[in-house]
Amino acid sequence: MKIPRFIKNVTPGFKVIDVKEWISRGRVEIYLERKESNKPKCRKCGSTTLGSKRGKYFVRIKTMPLFNLETYLCLWRHKYHCSNCGKARSEDFDFVSPETPHLSREYSYWIGRLCEITSVKQAAEFSGNDKSSVWRMDYSQMKRRFQNYKPPKARRISVDEVYARRKKYGAKESRDKRFFTIVCDLDTRKVIWVSESRSKEALDEYFHIIGPEACRDIEVVAADQHDPYKASVNENCPNAVFVWDRFHIMQSFDQALNEDRMWLHQHAASTEVKRLTRSKFKTLFIKKADRRTNQERRHISDVLEDNKFFAYLELIKEAMFEVYASKSEMEARKKFLQIKEWLKEGQFYNLSKWWENLNKGWGTFKNYFKHRVSSSLSEGINNVIKTVKKRAYGYRNMQYFKLKILQVCGYLNSKYIPTYF
Repeated sequence: MKIPRFIKNVTPGFKVIDVKEWISRGRVEIYLERKESNKPKCRKCGSTTLGSKRGKYFVRIKTMPLFNLETYLCLWRHKYHCSNCGKARSEDFDFVSPETPHLSREYSYWIGRLCEITSVKQAAEFSGNDKSSVWRMDYSQMKRRFQNYKPPKARRISVDEVYARRKKYGAKESRDKRFFTIVCDLDTRKVIWVSESRSKEALDEYFHIIGPEACRDIEVVAADQHDPYKASVNENCPNAVFVWDRFHIMQSFDQALNEDRMWLHQHAASTEVKRLTRSKFKTLFIKKADRRTNQERRHISDVLEDNKFFAYLELIKEAMFEVYASKSEMEARKKFLQIKEWLKEGQFYNLSKWWENLNKGWGTFKNYFKHRVSSSLSEGINNVIKTVKKRAYGYRNMQYFKLKILQVCGYLNSKYIPTYF
């Protein structure tokens, strides 16, 4: 049978001597032989100064399917005495995957690309390979890409933490160690770095890797009210403005408002007010007025007519939305002080405590009106990370989990850092 030219050149340095096919079994075997010009080399040290032969064994290496048929490269693998190693070694095949001797480098590369879009288990089932072998291929390719990875320069970043694991590594381990710090570029909307823990040192790690020059180029850092992140930015980024995230500020505000609503509900004299303000309707009291339905507006109106303290809660809530809608820091400060007056009249304990805490950090809070950024991108990416974690039913290897986050949400994949087979 005449061998087609595209099969003859399937592997450099080797020649095709035969092709056998079993159509009913969906299998093709391509038999190879090393060319005389291609000298063998040691599989361990790569030396070409090999001595006498010490035996041989037959290998079948699975490669990319040919017309939807399972394709194998079949050849004899010889053993030689390596003078450099001082013992018998098998010869090296450049086309064999470094992760497993049963797959070709090309096939291993495409299995790794498949793991970028699906779970390891599904990739193994789809390709008909062993799950542990597929995991090793995916992990190895990510580590090779990470060796050449350098976080891209960014001017505006957001920082947030995501819960990584439940298990403790030691009885005295801090809970902060079980988080990952996620650094995102607000312009490209990609994850550019992942560090273990949510301490100051975790964010310091990112700044030390990019270097002092890149740190000076950072203009804005959006994060929550986690003090270690702010301390790290102040120490490493002299030109950066730290902005508190709106989502976390409003989240703490809604929590304080709901606690005061619960107190008013428990001490309400009217049975009708108690019915209309129970926990079933708690979302109505934190919802913006122009987003309520007609039925919800009538419900709130019935409550406000019977109790003036709930009217104060409504005023405070709408005023907080107006604070963020302010065009300048001075306008926002004026509205913020008006909230304090309503808090005194209503004597709300939790909201007053929340107001005092925010007032102490007004120097940081006012930066939002100059740089209107938030870490909402990080919150969205956190949902993607949680989905990746659920898809794998959790991760035991935290290093693999970190690389997986960079692969799915960042640049550590074949689209941006190709690993040629």
